[in-house]
Amino acid sequence: MLRNIFISLLISGIIIISCEPPEKISPIPEITFKSFVLIDYIDSLGNKGKLGTLKFDFIDGDADIGSYVSDTDTTEEGESTRYNVYLIPFEKLTNGLYDSVETDPLKYIISHDERLDRVGQNKTIKGEIEIRIQYAIIPLQDTLRYEFFIFDRARHKSNIAVTSDIGFH
Repeated sequence: MLRNIFISLLISGIIIISCEPPEKISPIPEITFKSFVLIDYIDSLGNKGKLGTLKFDFIDGDADIGSYVSDTDTTEEGESTRYNVYLIPFEKLTNGLYDSVETDPLKYIISHDERLDRVGQNKTIKGEIEIRIQYAIIPLQDTLRYEFFIFDRARHKSNIAVTSDIGFH
């Protein structure tokens, strides 16, 4: 009898120890820069340009990354909610410091992916996002870098991440 109680307590203890509580992650997305690769390309008309690929990791505690609105959608939704990725360019100066470039930020849409929908207690999602940037007109600056951030559907703004230096000339 005592042996059965001991085995029951041992099994219960193992089950309790193996059950981990849900990971507590903020509903505000967090991003981390991974890489920026710039290559030469020629479009279908023979025009030369550059193609940049930005990669960054993200984590979001409430799984509301991605817009339901596409870039070609003709709804009346305003720009403030249409785009959810913003890249602000900074020029590298000769003294090694950076200065903002007088231009509008680059804006992109991360589309909603139903594979990221979560139900239950732990809705945290993690992953990698890749954005391709076409430069049909090469920037005048020798070296740029971008500060970038994202918004989730609740319009929570992520932290600001910074790319490495990008040499154009």
